Amino acid sequence: MKRLIFFLLILSIVPLAALPKLSYSAASAILPGTGELALGKTTRGAIMLSTDILVWTSFFALEKEKDNLTDTYKQYAVVYAGAKSGMPESYYQNLQNYISSDDFNRYEELFARNYYLIYSYNPEGYEEYILANTYSDEESWSWQNQTYQDHYKKLRRRTQKAKIYQNLSIGALVLNRVVSVIDVSLINKKTNRPLSIYFTPTSNNGLMFNVQLEY
Repeated sequence: MKRLIFFLLILSIVPLAALPKLSYSAASAILPGTGELALGKTTRGAIMLSTDILVWTSFFALEKEKDNLTDTYKQYAVVYAGAKSGMPESYYQNLQNYISSDDFNRYEELFARNYYLIYSYNPEGYEEYILANTYSDEESWSWQNQTYQDHYKKLRRRTQKAKIYQNLSIGALVLNRVVSVIDVSLINKKTNRPLSIYFTPTSNNGLMFNVQLEY
């Protein structure tokens, strides 16, 4: 029983020998470059770390730009189209696509009439659809002219670009971590200290379990 316990203790030590490698990889996964710095690869570590700081800076700058542009186009719509504040995203998308809420409502009414009154003849369904999919007088808008709506579209496109670039920055952050973890693994592989496990006979016809780790 004692030998079995000793054998299990030895086996439990074996994974601990690889713990530093896992620690370096974990450090790089959390903050790229730290694993390389811990392994003495200062140049590579500094590049990884600097890249991550730069991308994070871009991420927060894009977040601020996106919020500012969103506030700008919403306020612009209130001033030049009489739009209602605090509406969902679909409302602001329709402001971009239709010169007025009357135009939007006419389109929805035409669709509903063709489907509910001509194709399937369901007057109740028609009324329900119109109630759910058209804008009331309180939610109405009308652009003063096409020029104002075109400028609104430009503001919306700039906002969308900021969102796209921010998503790309998230991808860059993930990629930087993957590259750093792989880099640390390759460094560890080059500087790997072999772990040897073997048995040797004893004087009482037994076997001795040996673990040898080179430093």
